[in-house]
Amino acid sequence: MAAAIFNMAEAADYKLVDSFDQSNFFTEFEFFSGPDPTHGFVKYVDIFTADRTGLAGYVRDGVYLGVDFENHTTTGRASVRVTSKKSYSKGLFIADIAHMPAGATDDGSCGLWPALWTVSKSNWPKGGEIDLIEGVNAQSNNSIVLHTVDQCHVANTGALKTTKFLSTDCKGNIGCRQEAGIPNTYGAAFNTQGGGLYALEWTDEQISTWFFPRGSDMANVLATGQAAVNTTGLPGTGSFGPPLASFTATDGCSIADSFSDHSIVINTAFCGEWAGKVWAQDATCNSLARTCEDHVGRNPEAFREAYWLINSIKVYQKTNWARRSMRRGVRYVG
Repeated sequence: MAAAIFNMAEAADYKLVDSFDQSNFFTEFEFFSGPDPTHGFVKYVDIFTADRTGLAGYVRDGVYLGVDFENHTTTGRASVRVTSKKSYSKGLFIADIAHMPAGATDDGSCGLWPALWTVSKSNWPKGGEIDLIEGVNAQSNNSIVLHTVDQCHVANTGALKTTKFLSTDCKGNIGCRQEAGIPNTYGAAFNTQGGGLYALEWTDEQISTWFFPRGSDMANVLATGQAAVNTTGLPGTGSFGPPLASFTATDGCSIADSFSDHSIVINTAFCGEWAGKVWAQDATCNSLARTCEDHVGRNPEAFREAYWLINSIKVYQKTNWARRSMRRGVRYVG
């Protein structure tokens, strides 16, 4: 009984502040059409081009964000990258995703670099970055990564024992990385089961993520939206079970000081500073072409399944955060 009371109290503190879905997504997110910051073999298109060429729109009541899978290219494959107009400091983010970019064949993921993340509006990596979903090439399991401007060491206290803790220092390009130990969190295996829901909780003390596959009890509760209208609010994260990944600051590092004012970003890149850089070390992909760019440019049909289909992204915040933050001289959304 005590545990149930705890979860209800925790839930009552959360409030739904934003919900992005087919009713408002393309008015609440902006299209990025500049050069790829990670120097990928990709050409991001604006909203008008995306609409005209079918790279963005609505499919099966979801938001579709795709890539060109019809044309050969020597200058970069057309793709979509979008950023939320609103930004957040802390919160509980629930992403209901029916499909994510993957290969049309077993080796079709080669060259792909899909990601869903939050990032500060400050000069990167100032203000931090939280990668909720990310991977490259023939990778089969999801990577969850934090990036900070200064040294910030973390522990993965409480995370699933199957999760691999690969790096502890969040500073710079590599960041502190945890890799899921189960394959249905990413790519083709994620899509085969109809996707699922990712949850990200970001507090002053910890950043944690969960994954609930389509059809699971918690996925059903969160996907229906019933949790948001119940008198007790959203089920407390204490009822979510062990997180897929958990980052708790150590050695004097401060989550509150390292992460702030984040927009939500969704994109599909090709090659670049990760997928392209490790191409030679990936035996599956390296056997297809000498370089990542050669493969991506010459094989458009490989990327027929390289699209996002997002049912919704919901943002919750605790009702007392705004009062606390005003005393610190910082205004949080919510």
